[in-house]
Amino acid sequence: MEKKQNQLLRVLKIVGNTIFYIFILILLLFSISNISAKKEDDIPSLFNRGFVNVLTSSMDGEIKDYKVNSFKKDALVFVKILNDEDKANLKKGDVVVFWGQLDPTDPSSKGLIIHRVVDVDKDLKRVQTQGDNKNTNGNIYEETSFSGIKAIATSKYEKLGSPIRYMQTSSGFFIFVIIPLMLLVVFEIIVLIR
Repeated sequence: MEKKQNQLLRVLKIVGNTIFYIFILILLLFSISNISAKKEDDIPSLFNRGFVNVLTSSMDGEIKDYKVNSFKKDALVFVKILNDEDKANLKKGDVVVFWGQLDPTDPSSKGLIIHRVVDVDKDLKRVQTQGDNKNTNGNIYEETSFSGIKAIATSKYEKLGSPIRYMQTSSGFFIFVIIPLMLLVVFEIIVLIR
């Protein structure tokens, strides 16, 4: 009986350590990707893959015919950073990320915009985009040159953007990265002392 308890404790310890180290690895990759975003118009990425938090409801629509369908505010959208060749192959329906003016009445309000391509002009190397939410976007279109496009959406996860956005703040970084790393160091010191 005691032998079975020892085996169970050993298995639980291995499973717990594995989960903990996977968690630390994910936090480390997240931290590295955030540090890689040097300018305000950069997308946090690692190996040309990144993520964008959806800050508005402009993509909250009914479109379901494309690789990436409509999504709501606070979704987390995973993206692929585009090179010039990728930009030349954009097509109608792709969801792209570009740096632009957030509020049409305020030229100083700039940020990352994630909208769907509605037209591609390969000769002028420009795309026309629009959010999927017809209630708020109506006839509002954005014209963006290929050079202004940063990334293309590859997948999305609803409601995950808000916690990730919090983790990008100083307090979130401290709680979810610094404290777990400190716990890891303390745990390893305790193991070494025994």
